[in-house]
Amino acid sequence: MSEYFAVLGEEIEAGARAAIENGFATLTMFDDACEAEGGAKTADAMIAAGVDIAIGYPCIEAFDAAMPKLAEANIPLILLGVQSEAIAADRSKGNWPVLRLAPKASDEADALATYMKRVWRDAHFAIIDDGTLYGRQLAEAVRFRLEEDNLRPVFTDTYRPQLDNQIALVRRLQKAGATHVFMGGDAYDAAVIGADAASIGIDLTLAGGSAFVAPPADGGLADGTVFAALPEWPAADRILSDPASGRKVEAIGDGYLVPSRAAVEIALQGVAGGGSGVFFGDFLGRTFETSLGPISFDGNGDLTRNLFEIFVIRNGEPVPATATGDTGSIQ
Repeated sequence: MSEYFAVLGEEIEAGARAAIENGFATLTMFDDACEAEGGAKTADAMIAAGVDIAIGYPCIEAFDAAMPKLAEANIPLILLGVQSEAIAADRSKGNWPVLRLAPKASDEADALATYMKRVWRDAHFAIIDDGTLYGRQLAEAVRFRLEEDNLRPVFTDTYRPQLDNQIALVRRLQKAGATHVFMGGDAYDAAVIGADAASIGIDLTLAGGSAFVAPPADGGLADGTVFAALPEWPAADRILSDPASGRKVEAIGDGYLVPSRAAVEIALQGVAGGGSGVFFGDFLGRTFETSLGPISFDGNGDLTRNLFEIFVIRNGEPVPATATGDTGSIQ
């Protein structure tokens, strides 16, 4: 809520306040500064204040420092933003009462592979990556999931990113017979590869992850390009007033405003009509109606629904890939 990360705090606070305007809760804000020291301090402050439930900690450093203290005090946490798979082991080992209102890191690959299994089943596809940790891990995760269904690429490669020209790579893809290409890479390289393929008359349908969401300066994605991303949350909740200050905060893309509002809605439903105390188990296995739509948590406290969606570029703009036969191809 301060300095560089103030924009996160503004969105979280505005969403939370909007959810309690007609509720029965008292909202108290704490600033963790997205640092480990701040996480520990806020946990101590919450315990001293006797809070029933905590919401927030979008930065994993602050979360890691705060959670052991909150767990010892039996204060459940609705966690915003942290996608790391590593928290699962810590949560299990420490018996942490954490509800993760964010996708797991693996959800991105799951969404992409589910889509590709359905609509690329008969395609000659390649899998390439840019050698970065994100690109390599995403490409490997997608390839592993496809191979579970005996779908294997006709070509794999690691390409050199950020080049102005990728015609040599496009030629190798053509020689291998690939018509569809999954990329573990970013929007800049996807734009270059798409443009180079078009310039020499080669039809390639490209697909990738959330790194394809980028400003126009990174280049325009070719029509037919497929990618997974978190959606922009419902339009009615895009701009909310903060009654405490009179400010208006606008959520940008997959910001924290609407997830924060949903987290408070879950908290209010979880304690409504209950006796004294808030019990973590009461939040598991039930469905909550929220600004994000229906939300439920499994026995581990993770979402039962994958928040990532598949989009296709049409006329230069992303649209949901809802059609059963939508392969992403513009042919």
